[in-house]
Amino acid sequence: MANQLDGVRPASESSIEIEFQYRGTLCRERLRLTPSASNLKRASDLRAGILRAIEKDEFDYAVAFPKSKNAARFPN
Repeated sequence: MANQLDGVRPASESSIEIEFQYRGTLCRERLRLTPSASNLKRASDLRAGILRAIEKDEFDYAVAFPKSKNAARFPN
């Protein structure tokens, strides 16, 4: 894909990975979305919302990613 979206990449034929820093830790989460142009944009918008919530100290990992193993690492 010609346009590279920061922190968003196709991970497989059926998922997209987003990457962000949270509490000093690099976090990666997979979204079960086919990596089409529109879904990559959707994932980029989700990541932007996460970054805004982190900046405002309103991000809750367990709410954003309830099935993630990382959620237990970041209790609120």
